Order: sequence, then C-alpha cells, then structure tokens
Amino acid sequence: MHGTRGWNLIGEVEDEKIINRELIRLELSITEGIKKFNQEKEIIVFLHYPPVMRGLSEDSKVIKLMQKYNVKKCLYGHLHGEALEYAIEGIVGGIELKLISADYLDFKLYKI
Repeated sequence: MHGTRGWNLIGEVEDEKIINRELIRLELSITEGIKKFNQEKEIIVFLHYPPVMRGLSEDSKVIKLMQKYNVKKCLYGHLHGEALEYAIEGIVGGIELKLISADYLDFKLYKI
C-alpha cells in the first residue's frame, strides 16, 4: 500500500508546484514498496485528495503516474457533503477508484 496527500489542479500557479511535489512523493512511495515487496504484490494507492474530480480535473497527472506502475486500485477521501458531486468512482484509466470518506461510507468500514 502506498500513498501521499495528492492534489488537484484547479488553475492556480501554486497548484502546479504542489502537484509536482506530490507526484514525487507518490513515485518514491510506490518505488520503495516495489523494492520492499517486489512487483508480485498488488499496488494499492491511498490519497487524501481525489486523483480526478468530475468537471474539474478529469485529465490527471496522478492517474498517469499510477498507470506507469500498473496500479489497479486507488482509494481516496477529502470529498464531503455537497462536494460529493465531484466524486468519480469506478475504473478510470484502468485503475479502480473508490471514495472512502467516512461520511460517504456512512461511517462504516470499507474492506480492502
């Protein structure tokens, strides 16, 4: 399992700096996991921010990085209340996305 905070690009100059830093962190996390557990283990990525959001960031550098390492599952949070309308779940670029915010899951555990 690997993860980082993640980020979304919403057009601000500062966003580009943050996403680039988070991409480095995610790649380091994934490559360290591969070194430790080999590529035989499934890579599951956990992010605080969604890697893509409906209508805002559907072309994602985070998705592209996960594809590079053959990630098949990404669980993320951050979206609550009215922001749930931006959630994207299902297969995106060959990666299963799942929103696991506590209120979205009605405060029930999600079995991985």
